[in-house]
Amino acid sequence: MTLLVVVFTLVGVSVVGTGVVAADGNAGFDESIVTVSEDGTTEVVVESDGVESFEIVIGSEDESGYELRATVTPDGDGVTTLTYDHGAAGDGGDPLTADGGEVDLDSETDLGESPAPGAYELGLFVDGESGPIDIGTLMVETAGSDDSSNGGDGNDSSDDGDAVEAVTDANVEDADVLVEPRATTVTVPVKLDDGASVDIRLRSAGNSSTNFIKSQEATVSNGTATTTFDMSVTEPGDRATLTVRDNGGLDEPVTRDVLVVEDVESSEGGDSGDEAPGFGFVVTTLALLGAALFARVRK
Repeated sequence: MTLLVVVFTLVGVSVVGTGVVAADGNAGFDESIVTVSEDGTTEVVVESDGVESFEIVIGSEDESGYELRATVTPDGDGVTTLTYDHGAAGDGGDPLTADGGEVDLDSETDLGESPAPGAYELGLFVDGESGPIDIGTLMVETAGSDDSSNGGDGNDSSDDGDAVEAVTDANVEDADVLVEPRATTVTVPVKLDDGASVDIRLRSAGNSSTNFIKSQEATVSNGTATTTFDMSVTEPGDRATLTVRDNGGLDEPVTRDVLVVEDVESSEGGDSGDEAPGFGFVVTTLALLGAALFARVRK
C-alpha cells in the first residue's frame, strides 16, 4: 500500500466548526459540531428558508450502530431549535423535540440503552436532493469528562511509553496518512470548481487516548482545499479518520485512515526521494491523494 503523508507546520490555529448558512430554498445547521454529555441534552439549531419540511438524520447504523431519522416542519421564522435528549435516546423514549417547529420521529435504532460516547454524523435532507444538503457531527461525551473534543493537550507523561510502543507495534503500512501530535496543515486536491466549499474533518478512531473531532470548512482554490488542525490533543499511536465531503459535487465522501506518530520522517523512513528538500512530502501527498480523489468523481 502506498503511504500518504500529511505535511505538518508549527502554526497554532484554533479549530472551530462553522455551519452552513441557509440560502433561499435551502437549510443548514447553525453549528457543524454539537456536543452532549451522557444523559444530558443539547440543542441543534437549523436555519431554513423556503422549505416546508426537512429530514434530520443522526448517526448511521452501518458506521456507528445507531441511527435516528426525523421529519421536521419549521415554523414561519425559519429557525428551528431541536433538543436532543441523550438519556431518552436508543430506548423507546422521546429523544428529539423542537422549539419553533414540529417533529415526527420516523425511525430510531432500538439499543435498549442510550448511544455510547463517540462521534455521530448529522445529516440534513430536503425534498428533491439526492444527498444531504448539510452535514455536521454530534459528539457524545462521557459524563463528567473534560472538553476532550477541543481542549487540553491529551497527554499524560505516565502513558507516553505505552503510546510510543503502540506505534512501534503498529504496521504503519495500514495507515493512509501519518500526522504528528502538533498543528497539522492538510492540503487536499479535489475535483471541484474553484470557490466550492468542502468539509474536512478528523475524527478519533479505535482506542485513541482521547475522543476528539476536528472539522473545518475550506474553499477550493486551484483544485485544492487547505486547512489546519491542532493535533496537540493526540498522542503517538492514536488513530483517526480523515473525511472530505461536499454537498453533492463528489460522488461520495472520501475517507483516509490516519495514524499519529512522534516523527513522520522516521516512520516513513526518510524523505521522499527526488523531490526538492522541504517539499517532497507535499508533492507526494498531492499526487497520490489527488489520484484517489479524482478516481472517485469520474463517471
